Amino acid sequence: MLKVSFSKNKLESLFSEKVLPWLVLQCDPIVVEHDMTQGLYIYGAGELGALALEYCESCNIPVLGVLDRSRTGIFCSKAGRDYAIDSPDITEEVIDKSAPVAVAIATLPFEPIRDQLNASGWKCVFPFYNLAADSCAGHPLRNGWRLGAVSDVEKNEVEWICNRWNDEVSWRHYEAFIAWHRDNSELNLDSCPIEPDQRYAIPELLRRLASRRQQFVDVGSHRGESVQRLNKAGIYFDEYILLEPDALSREYLISHQVDFLPKGSRASIRSDVVGETNCIAPYQDGLGYCSQLWSEATDKRQVVPLDSLNLRPDFLKVHTEGTELSVLRGAMNTVLHSRPCLAFSVYHRREGFYKDIAEAMRMFPGYRWFFRLHSHQGTGAFVYAIPNSI
Repeated sequence: MLKVSFSKNKLESLFSEKVLPWLVLQCDPIVVEHDMTQGLYIYGAGELGALALEYCESCNIPVLGVLDRSRTGIFCSKAGRDYAIDSPDITEEVIDKSAPVAVAIATLPFEPIRDQLNASGWKCVFPFYNLAADSCAGHPLRNGWRLGAVSDVEKNEVEWICNRWNDEVSWRHYEAFIAWHRDNSELNLDSCPIEPDQRYAIPELLRRLASRRQQFVDVGSHRGESVQRLNKAGIYFDEYILLEPDALSREYLISHQVDFLPKGSRASIRSDVVGETNCIAPYQDGLGYCSQLWSEATDKRQVVPLDSLNLRPDFLKVHTEGTELSVLRGAMNTVLHSRPCLAFSVYHRREGFYKDIAEAMRMFPGYRWFFRLHSHQGTGAFVYAIPNSI
């Protein structure tokens, strides 16, 4: 893994030569040049494929079928509809390959998948997340946001952020994150590859957590993936505070906690929705890891600041589908007092590429900052902060 000690000249050169061009690049907005009312195919019958199916059904985009090279049979949506899984290599006499294909695979680069599908006769292949540039009336997902025009203030913030990354991997992943959200450019990261298995567990974080294992506070626990990832890396805590507002995900945590929580540890599985201040806000339940505060939701939930829960975390992880900065604002006293290691996602909204990072850096001085992509299509982007001293 690359690691360098940056000089001031090196920093200025990296920003002006590598990152700034993406911020000033003029390009047309990315559009899917097909009538989605006629339907599309989803490529990928895995977890992201299930989300793509749910998204399309919620947004009234007809799904013609599901394509996958390693699975066959029937793919059932959350709404109970069955879709045939076909090989993408099926002949054009059987299937209309002029129909658009949304690639719902983010564990691998997009371009090789697109090229393989083109070689099999599919004429319109695009990343699934391009459909979700903005949330639609039926679903809050908006991971496909675009940079669009970047203001001078935003450019200055990005330069300020870049000057504070701790290693060259952070620079390269950050540039790749910006490039993808500019125009779907996919940069070569062979020298510092995307590591899906290191989500919540990059080596720099693990080294610090080796001596800090009293309390883990997990905001947006879903099904305990972060706990399981840390277990696999040999990091176990005395106490786990798992905050999961989604009812089905929380039920899963409660019923399966003996399977993934270390024996002898204490655990509290809570339903709190956390944010910057005490308030009542619309919350969309029932979407699994996409459940979130959303203006279109009909249900209302109490929101509380993390500071009100009187916690003393050694590690604070936040993954709340776009409200991470609000959560951190409401946790400011907790972080300043306990100085935990931090991990928070920044890929669910446009402000994630500059504001969510810069404000956290200003709120919490005395940290080393890292940026990592853990998946493709501009997703899986996390900021890690490790305190200089405990």
